[in-house]
Amino acid sequence: MHRARAAAVCQPQRVAHRWSRSVVVQNAPKTGQHQVEGSLTREALSLFFERPDSCTATNTSGGVNNVVNYVETPEGKRYVLRIYNNGNKSEKVVFEHAVLSQLALQPMRFDVPRALLSRAGRPHELLSSGAECCVFEIIPGTLAKTTSPEEVGRATGELNMAMGKVKVDMKPPVAPYYDLFNVHSAVKTSDVFYREVETNPGFDACREDIDFLYAQIKAFEARLSEMMTEGLPLQLIHGDLHYDNVMVVGDTVSGLLDFEFCSYDFRTMELAVALSKYVGEAEPLSLCERFVSGYVEKGQLSPGEIDALPDLINLRIFSNTVYFTGRAIAGEDSLDSLTSRAPAYAKRVKWVNANRGASRLRLRSA
Repeated sequence: MHRARAAAVCQPQRVAHRWSRSVVVQNAPKTGQHQVEGSLTREALSLFFERPDSCTATNTSGGVNNVVNYVETPEGKRYVLRIYNNGNKSEKVVFEHAVLSQLALQPMRFDVPRALLSRAGRPHELLSSGAECCVFEIIPGTLAKTTSPEEVGRATGELNMAMGKVKVDMKPPVAPYYDLFNVHSAVKTSDVFYREVETNPGFDACREDIDFLYAQIKAFEARLSEMMTEGLPLQLIHGDLHYDNVMVVGDTVSGLLDFEFCSYDFRTMELAVALSKYVGEAEPLSLCERFVSGYVEKGQLSPGEIDALPDLINLRIFSNTVYFTGRAIAGEDSLDSLTSRAPAYAKRVKWVNANRGASRLRLRSA
């Protein structure tokens, strides 16, 4: 889910401590640095390939939440092996692949991940460690980053319309963004999150920024309750579709990646997630306007959704803050995965708050 790369360190400024200190696992890997024992990789390969010992597995530069390797077979075919690092929650993997199987039946201008069936004929397999694994075909291209925001917007709108047609006969195991403190199972309640920020000395690495985010999230709780009464459309969404999960060949989108965070949520969260990355750039307003102009060619956006967008962009950032706190508590990531991002998160929220009126006006005319 999340590939921000900020690494600034702030001056410490403590908030008042009201609870006793809780414990976060300190030796967990940083986000994007997850590895597993070679024996587990070999086990995974044996479930999908007839000659696993002849396959070569190499690290990728991606894989923020999971262990991701390129695999090359003796015949020269290349795939992506994913070993999930989601707390051994198989239901998330089942849901993701159910969504992908339905999307594969819909005509779209780009690819979505296509699973290679295991030797047993399944799209994913359970390893002896309790983790799920799967193998995807490689989608050609490079990450979109800030190139061609109109084209990325069109692809996002097209996917959003397709996701609205997907019906999976199980409850989405990933909490929606509007269920803010339930986005990670190690948090569940606001008290757990606030206590962690207040009492964990690891947050002193960016105390000023995390305290700002803490205060913004507290203030946002009332606004979130209001938004639940505003009738914003709800549907199944990708949930993590930003420019680091979009592949392009030249100026054309070739594929969309990482569907593991699909959830039933505000329809416009798909747009807000994408914009939350653009607002971290040097000239955000133009990028946002160009992205939305492409989005509305293929997707739907009501006046009420435009009005809600600044708050939804912030909701994405607040959700990331809670989510990475949960991953640190659960030992799935080190706390550095959040403290290194906190300055960038705070900067984005400040920009959104300062440009609400201008952004709404520009987006309405996009």
